[in-house]
Amino acid sequence: MYRSSITLLFLALFSFFTVPAMAQYSRENAASKKIDEAINEHYLATDFDKAENVLTGTIKACEDKCSPQLLGKAWMYVGIVRGSGKNDQKGAADAFAKALALDAAVKLDTQLATPETQKTFANAGGGGGGDEAPEKPSKTKPAAAAPAAPGAGMNCTPDVREMQTRRPVPVQCSTDEEAASMDLRYKSFGGETWKTVKMKKVGDTFRGEVPCDASSNSGTLKLYVTAKDASGEKVDNWGSKSEPIAIEASETSTAEPPAYDGEEAPARCQAKGECPPDFPGCSDSKGPKRGGKDWGAACDNSTECKEGLLCESGTCETAPSCETAADCSTGVCTDGKCSVADDGSGASGPYKKNWIGLHFAQDWAFVGGTDVCQFQNRAQFACYQSGSTTDSFTNDAYPGSNVATGAVFATHRILLSYDRAFTSNITVGARVGFAFGGGPPAGKDSTTAGTAFLPIHAEARLTYWFGKGALGKKGLRPYVHAGGGVAQVDAKVPVTVTDCQSSTQGTGPCPNGDPSVNPDGLPSVPLDAWRKMGQGFVTAGGGIVYAFTPKFGAQLNANFMFMLGSSGPVIEPSLGVVYGL
Repeated sequence: MYRSSITLLFLALFSFFTVPAMAQYSRENAASKKIDEAINEHYLATDFDKAENVLTGTIKACEDKCSPQLLGKAWMYVGIVRGSGKNDQKGAADAFAKALALDAAVKLDTQLATPETQKTFANAGGGGGGDEAPEKPSKTKPAAAAPAAPGAGMNCTPDVREMQTRRPVPVQCSTDEEAASMDLRYKSFGGETWKTVKMKKVGDTFRGEVPCDASSNSGTLKLYVTAKDASGEKVDNWGSKSEPIAIEASETSTAEPPAYDGEEAPARCQAKGECPPDFPGCSDSKGPKRGGKDWGAACDNSTECKEGLLCESGTCETAPSCETAADCSTGVCTDGKCSVADDGSGASGPYKKNWIGLHFAQDWAFVGGTDVCQFQNRAQFACYQSGSTTDSFTNDAYPGSNVATGAVFATHRILLSYDRAFTSNITVGARVGFAFGGGPPAGKDSTTAGTAFLPIHAEARLTYWFGKGALGKKGLRPYVHAGGGVAQVDAKVPVTVTDCQSSTQGTGPCPNGDPSVNPDGLPSVPLDAWRKMGQGFVTAGGGIVYAFTPKFGAQLNANFMFMLGSSGPVIEPSLGVVYGL
């Protein structure tokens, strides 16, 4: 029991100290892949500037999210690129010094380092060699590709094993078999799928052409041809899927370009930039335009990142492999890789489906009227003694007590909101809460208690958010909305009336319009005239959210409301915060 307890304690301590450290280096695997790419693709293709840029960009992107050992290895390879590739031993010495400062035990890759570079490494304080780049075929010296065994009578041209990049490959085949059709299938370097070209019959032969795009990158182009009879049965072949014909494409190749028999070779295609698999920075004319942010850079949207990268949690990261769209937390699955769709969908990454918020709203009512405290207008205005919410004005007022139409500071509200996102641009939701600052009861007199203010706010709304992937990005998110609900708006305006009921000229109310009544002798009474609006409403409006992160932001909203029942227009601006779940 004692020994078991000690073992459990040791494991707990080990987990406590090592798990946080492992979690700290969250970009270790991705950075290691970028180092392999820099050496095995760009350095071996003699593109030394690109190799160094990928390495130094990886170092910069790592910051504190990669181990010192990995950063030391990256600087070691920078030294090899400078020393062995560019013959810059001074620059190599500087890189080796940084590598050894990070990891004194870093080993030089002696397979790639020239004797001069090995000497520079030793002078910087480095030990013996040891690190080796992952084994891949060199692109500077194409490997001889053994042709697959042809069929009994299949004869195809061109019979080449090397070509210049960005060249179309015209393929012409004939066979002694009774062939009704032929299919040319090819797969470009780094491609994951075979593509098919239907060959056309020209005389006794079939012709088809592998397009330039298939040889745009330095590397091995694979192809084979299958001949079928009229019933669709295979009768002959040139190469096969398991043993394809291999043609090595190289930027510096001087080999004769492929061509049909007796014809000139097709022209070389215009350069679009070398695009090895997953290399960021290559353009794609079919998809949305991509930005220039490299791996590890901060981003709001995948279109800001270079080709081959996606914006994941605010950072440009290497696009992961996938089989279906469900495997992609950001973007869509295209040719085995998560990517941005041709129409730009999926560029903003995953968005939160449920949004909650807390808001403060202020009502501004548009109020105006004539003879506001006369008996016949009590349905629109509730008149009370100035400063009182209990002492209602029950007398009649002499005509001419008017209120000029204008915006009046009215009720204010505390609201909770919930919105459900059905797409990254459409939400349906509700706002509920309480209103404060309502007026005294409407219709109160000496015998009636009147109708009390309704403090409840309940609103349903439909919202459209502008911009692709609006709910998944940081920054400004403008929107418009429409809806309706239940609420009451009360606004108070001061008014001074002439109290007819206090007239000494009679015992009843003023005989309105009777010239025999002299209002100069009647008392003036200061009142608060409450305009009571609602208790239903319809609304349209809009606003903007500033998203500090993809799931948290500040919201400024404007409701343009038309109150129903006792009708009238109201503007209700609000300010709040929203959070996505």
